[in-house]
Amino acid sequence: MAPICNKFKPKHMKYEILCAIKSCQLRGLLQTVKWLAELSVSLKCDPETPQRGDGCGKFVIGFDVDADGQHTNQKPSDNFTLAKSYFDLGEYDRCAHFLSQDTSKLGYFLHVYSRYLSALKTKQVSQIDNHNIAERSLSKNEDLRTLRVELCKKHKNKELDSFALYLYGIVLKKTSDGAAQQNEAVNILCQSVREYPMNWSAWYELSTVVADQAMLATLHLPKHWMRDFFLALTNVDLINTDDAIPIYNELKLAGFAESTHIKTQEAMAHHNKREFDEAITILEDIRKDDPFRIEHMDILSNMYYVKGRRAELAHLAHHCTQVDKYRVETCCIIGNYYSIRSNHNKSVMYFQRALKLDPHYLGAWTLMGHEYTEVKNTSAAIQAYRNAVDLNRRDYRAWYGLGQTYELLKMPSYSLYYYKQAHRLRPFDSRMLMALGDTYEALQRPEEAKMCFRKTVAVGDIEGMAHVRLAKLYKTEDKKDWAAHYYDRFVQQLEEHGIVEGTSAHTEAYLYLANYHLKTSKNLDAATHYAHKCREYPEVREDGMAVLRQVSQIRACAGSRKEERLPVNFTQPTPSHLQDSVGMDTDSPSANFAPMKLTFSPGQADSDTSNLM
Repeated sequence: MAPICNKFKPKHMKYEILCAIKSCQLRGLLQTVKWLAELSVSLKCDPETPQRGDGCGKFVIGFDVDADGQHTNQKPSDNFTLAKSYFDLGEYDRCAHFLSQDTSKLGYFLHVYSRYLSALKTKQVSQIDNHNIAERSLSKNEDLRTLRVELCKKHKNKELDSFALYLYGIVLKKTSDGAAQQNEAVNILCQSVREYPMNWSAWYELSTVVADQAMLATLHLPKHWMRDFFLALTNVDLINTDDAIPIYNELKLAGFAESTHIKTQEAMAHHNKREFDEAITILEDIRKDDPFRIEHMDILSNMYYVKGRRAELAHLAHHCTQVDKYRVETCCIIGNYYSIRSNHNKSVMYFQRALKLDPHYLGAWTLMGHEYTEVKNTSAAIQAYRNAVDLNRRDYRAWYGLGQTYELLKMPSYSLYYYKQAHRLRPFDSRMLMALGDTYEALQRPEEAKMCFRKTVAVGDIEGMAHVRLAKLYKTEDKKDWAAHYYDRFVQQLEEHGIVEGTSAHTEAYLYLANYHLKTSKNLDAATHYAHKCREYPEVREDGMAVLRQVSQIRACAGSRKEERLPVNFTQPTPSHLQDSVGMDTDSPSANFAPMKLTFSPGQADSDTSNLM
């Protein structure tokens, strides 16, 4: 879907935003009001009423007319004003009671919305110490199921406006018993945004149920500039950054260059691509402009953690504690702070505190799973990761964490299933491919393992170990030429980029190449080169000296015969008789590999190598 935001005038969009703020305030949609208000601040212009029929104008109701057709410049009834005051104070049952006889669409929405929030509040309080998401499910909640039946009847009679449709969609989503009801929820939410595109809450809920790009392409969406925000958000969540960034660029050109939402989403896009420095810079700039902002600061703390920036993480934790220590994000930031200090018990305590505040906060479940893995509490880690997956099946970190946990339990068949799920979500992430290769190797399936390691090289080997793993596999098969080829590739990578320096892998490579050139290729200069490399490391120094002595003996026996010499920056050529088994240059960084098909489930045979093609 091509961006359409640049077809509209900023003054017209400003007018729509201000109208929508008024409509959403009347209905208590506070998150949407905040989002729209931040958007309005970024749009530096005065509002101008668009003409009906000129694109966005056909959706505009106006300042004096609400979305249900009622004139909002008329004084609200005393009963509605009283009920709204109860709603604003969180007394949802009282609000619903006083609006039970209200026949207006505005009054009816606030009535059913109060009942919905009351059901959520009651469930959260009753399950506050229960950390099992499955038992927290709202699908069996009688209050919500009753509300669903009521809304269904009104929908069939076409009595629901766009806001009531939005509420019906999220009730369907939370009480769904299967794919059919999930699909119905998607259709209802699409209908809601088609009738009134300015309700950001409806767009957001719709984004959370989009499983993949194919599903996104099938949605029947309105041709309105709000659709661009939805498409960009969904593409970021689907780790499809290449499609998200151009849309955000179009939105900035349309007048939203200073939008905090856009800046945050750009930071998330860089985060998903593991471009942490760029993401950190954006979020730090946002903090300077809005120092009391806590949203997404837990993401910033995650990146500080990965980069090992303890001082910045400590400062962030201290600041957020002063702003609001009972926010979910603050608890996660403090959890990261204790984790980087290796105080895993305290870290778990703060993640648990975050989940008591919001049991559906995905990041806390995943991070707590990481902490349990660190202390080898595998059963608790598995439960945490499964809860994360139940909340969002697109969370590749939780799938990857499950794979790691079962790997610790020496259950590679289960690890394979979960690593494949993670790879499906992140097909060009080398860590997923390395994990798959390790698991195939543990299952004694070397051909699949080699293909995974080759793909790792093609997509960009973050850890720099794929060549070594390939070399070891060929070494095990006694294919010395191929083993030497990949060891040499690894050495080149090591000397050019300094990857994995200080580990045993480079000394292993130097020693193997020294012996290979001494005994197999009979290239004494190359053997001497690598033997001298071995002498630089204590663990292989004696082996290197032994190779040098053998080279000296061979040369002494050869007498005055002149040896062909290699340049100092020698590169081991691939033997001409070797042809790659897949018939392509698998070490080329530009190779474009398709993600592996996931046909495996634990306990089921998975020997079909076509999964890897």
